[in-house]
Amino acid sequence: MTTKSPKATCLLCKSEYTGAGMTKHLQSCLPKSLGNQRKQQKFRSQPFFHILVKGAHLPEYWLHLRVSSNSKLEELDQFLRDIWLECCGHMSAFSYRRDDIEMGQKLKEVLIPGMELRHEYDFGSPTELLVKALTEYAGPMEKNRPAVEILARNEAPEVPCNECEKSLATQICIACQWSGSVWLCETCAEDHQCGKEMMLPVVNSPRTGVCGYEG
Repeated sequence: MTTKSPKATCLLCKSEYTGAGMTKHLQSCLPKSLGNQRKQQKFRSQPFFHILVKGAHLPEYWLHLRVSSNSKLEELDQFLRDIWLECCGHMSAFSYRRDDIEMGQKLKEVLIPGMELRHEYDFGSPTELLVKALTEYAGPMEKNRPAVEILARNEAPEVPCNECEKSLATQICIACQWSGSVWLCETCAEDHQCGKEMMLPVVNSPRTGVCGYEG
């Protein structure tokens, strides 16, 4: 898979950055945003983690998340399923080094800044993610606020068609993926020998082209 480094928009200030740039930007933008909130009003605080999630083997796909320290790993797991992973109700797990972590544990019981977990969805055709706690902050306690919120998400990578190398890929042939995933544009997919039933759409997820995932 060959692609340009995808950009994303910071949802706090609407600035655009690539992956490495976004990580650096949020380390200053997020505390600045919290400082502005404190100036505007007094509030009871609650802790949350700034978490970076990226594909273990496809780092072009990444998410910066604000996750309540009091939320459980199963809540983060469900969020990742909803936005990136869920296709057939497969099992999943978090682990640290080689030890699995119970889904019922709260993030504050497991994480410290700098710690990186591994998340695996589907043990047969796995999609592996790296989940790194970058920093822990104190933010406003607001009723009905989601436990997990997006701070930034990569734009969909632009992958050229493997056959014509002129147009962008929109389909992946799952029959050819074991010999190197075949990424095809609409025109080349129409003529591809494996047939339409072997095609999955290209989607903005590290699970693109795997199992029955269609986004």
